[in-house]
Amino acid sequence: MRRCLFLGMMVLFMFTALSLEIVFWYPLSGTKGEVFKSIVEEFNKTHPSIKVKLVYTGKYRDTAQKVMAALATGTLPNGGIIPAGPIFTGPYGNYKILEYIEKDPEFDMNDFYNVAWEYSKYKGKICAIPYNISTPILIYNKKLLKEAGLDPNKPPETWDELLEYAKKMTKDLNGDGEPDVWGLNVKDVPWIFKAMLLQNDCGIIDSKTLNPLFDSPKGIEAAKFWKKLVDEKAMPVGMHNLADKQFQSGTLGFYMGSSSRIGRWSGKLPFEWGVAFLPKKVKRAIPIGGAVLVIFPHSKAEDDATWEFIKYLVSPEKLAEFCMKTGYIPIRKSVLELPEVKKFMEEHPEYKVAFEQMKYGKAYWHFEAMGTMDMLLYEYIDKLERGLLTPEEAMKEAAEKLREEIEGEGK
Repeated sequence: MRRCLFLGMMVLFMFTALSLEIVFWYPLSGTKGEVFKSIVEEFNKTHPSIKVKLVYTGKYRDTAQKVMAALATGTLPNGGIIPAGPIFTGPYGNYKILEYIEKDPEFDMNDFYNVAWEYSKYKGKICAIPYNISTPILIYNKKLLKEAGLDPNKPPETWDELLEYAKKMTKDLNGDGEPDVWGLNVKDVPWIFKAMLLQNDCGIIDSKTLNPLFDSPKGIEAAKFWKKLVDEKAMPVGMHNLADKQFQSGTLGFYMGSSSRIGRWSGKLPFEWGVAFLPKKVKRAIPIGGAVLVIFPHSKAEDDATWEFIKYLVSPEKLAEFCMKTGYIPIRKSVLELPEVKKFMEEHPEYKVAFEQMKYGKAYWHFEAMGTMDMLLYEYIDKLERGLLTPEEAMKEAAEKLREEIEGEGK
């Protein structure tokens, strides 16, 4: 008996000793974080020679700051789910993940949507793999649509319809002069505005020259429509951080935000709601968003283990599980062909809309001043909403400040 116990302990010791540990950072919390952790736990059980040690790094901005600090101190993990990952790899000559992609015969690049690869490049060269990708979508309260005399199964298709419907849904219930129910609100101001730029056939930034394009006539036209939404009482001024709470409480008709909300809200809201493509202007187009998988080079053995883990995460079956449980978009075409995914979308049609909108996805190459651009758009759209600047002034000042930032980085 003692001999068996001893041998068992020896086997356990040998297993532990042979297991190679890699550190992997991730910025997912709540349900999304729990889903990701369960996938990692399964990997650890089925791959005894590799142990993935997960480290939660906070929200996207916190994670980006941690990566910057780790780059400066040489304390990077083996890999991670990293927001704006290409600007933390490409500029430092880190294209390690591309080396693995190119030499691995099992990895099918063509199965991934091309727009997802565009999102994973630095100056035209792949330095990450897309993962938790989302698109901005329109989520609507069917009850409020019906109460406004509108068809609850026919959400707006165009900008003009969006304005018309949202105005009808905005209501002052207590007579104090301020709406208690709003027709429209958006969660991520820069992201939704970039969608409007693309829908108006306006670029966001020139990938070759890094020249901002949102102060062009088409960009200003999008800004004017945004101001019109506010001026005509379709959307509140400066209350975008409340958009989630407004929709969940049943006091918001149209919510524009991340498709990941589908997974968060499915089966949890006390009213019937639907999902639709973002209303279009000249064309349908949306900027994809999210984070990417990266490898930070260490030893060959550790890099090999990290690649094995990343391949597991983006395998069609694991990707399907992740997307169905979180609402993120499948970035591989084959995922949509899996029987379990087809059945899932039949049972949950709200996911189907978000998944299908991927075909209208657009991406621009990552560049160092991306964060600055989003902060400027947020700041100047707020000034536009409050009437402190005209749409023309807001776009031109924001674009000029971004140009100064980009030129300063180039010196």
